[in-house]
Amino acid sequence: MTAVNALHRGLLILRAINDGHAQLREISAATKLPKSTIARMLETLVGAGYVAQDSQKGYHVTGRVLTLSRGYNANEFLLEVARPVLEGLRVQQVWPSDLAVFDQDAMVVLDTGRDPGTLSLNRTVGSRLPVLITSLGRAFLGFAGPELIDRTLSRLARSTDPFDAPAKNADAVRRLLAQVRRQGYATGDREYQRTTRTLAVPIMVNSTPVASLNIMVVPSAMSMEQVVRSLLPKLCAAAKTIGTALSQPSRR
Repeated sequence: MTAVNALHRGLLILRAINDGHAQLREISAATKLPKSTIARMLETLVGAGYVAQDSQKGYHVTGRVLTLSRGYNANEFLLEVARPVLEGLRVQQVWPSDLAVFDQDAMVVLDTGRDPGTLSLNRTVGSRLPVLITSLGRAFLGFAGPELIDRTLSRLARSTDPFDAPAKNADAVRRLLAQVRRQGYATGDREYQRTTRTLAVPIMVNSTPVASLNIMVVPSAMSMEQVVRSLLPKLCAAAKTIGTALSQPSRR
């Protein structure tokens, strides 16, 4: 079991560095691991070529981490279809957006607004976001089948992450997801990030959600009601265009 724990810690550190936590103290804060443990893991990661140290004694991932994803291409086609649509969406309105897919216990960002500094919160591709308190996660689960919902809630109920705590009240989550399904969209009002209001819809293929798409705004710019009224039509149109393209027989 020691070896498994060590691997888990190493992956936590690698993820933290990939998310932009470069200094030892930042990595420790992000992973909740002791600095002595992180120092040992960093030495291993540097020695293996996955991490390098810069002149300011910070750390960054190297190109070698790309070799870890060579066998994972399930979402390449989704990105190929979605990117032109997402670029069009971002031209129509000033706010950034994310495209994300569900991965066991989180939403993984596949594509995000590319303007540096927009809202100062653009997430990086590969970021893992909580399922139950983000509009991306709620939009996906709201249209998922009951078996996937049950399995996800059971998994998250065992999590120690405070963002997963809502899973401990499964009935309340199911009521929220039922509301999302009825209205056709999900919202997030400063629950995950205090600096944003978000709106998300699922991308559906043959009545099954395959991803979700959001738009993020600053709370001072719009109320949640204004966000829904102003941005939902554009967001739904983009999601429908992507879903329709993915559903074409020539595309499968």
